[in-house]
Amino acid sequence: MKLEQIQAQENLRKNNGENADNAACKTLKESFGKSLFVGALYFMGISLVYAVVALLAHLGDAQENILILTLIVAGIGAGLFQQIWFNYQPIILRLSYFQRYMAFNGCLFPMLVVLALMGRWLPNILEAWISFIGTYLVILLMMTLLFNQRFKHANAQYQEAFKKYQASRRA
Repeated sequence: MKLEQIQAQENLRKNNGENADNAACKTLKESFGKSLFVGALYFMGISLVYAVVALLAHLGDAQENILILTLIVAGIGAGLFQQIWFNYQPIILRLSYFQRYMAFNGCLFPMLVVLALMGRWLPNILEAWISFIGTYLVILLMMTLLFNQRFKHANAQYQEAFKKYQASRRA
């Protein structure tokens, strides 16, 4: 009995040490991620103000300023669509992840096409637009595969944890 208690205490210390290491690593990753996000947000805000002022004051090339504005609007629009389709609201929860993902892309792609036309992101040749659509579809495919892999891994971890929980309840 005494040996079991000592082993249990050693396991607890080991697990707490691992959890502390994981927490520090997670905190560092979160801090780095937040720093990148905040930096990008500041840069976007400054660029937005610059582009609007330059466009209104007729400073620089108007087409470049329109390009900057359309790129910023694309980023904001993508963020808004992400919140609409992946923020867990009761109505949205009824849809499967695949349905939400496809709805997100169904909103995002037409917006990008309209902004690409307005901002003249591409020359008016068919090959450029085929390349744009192809690139979008390749990114969509890669993201789909990446998310599916991540969800399968998370599901396996949840199943393993659930089995451990069930085993501990039986003991």
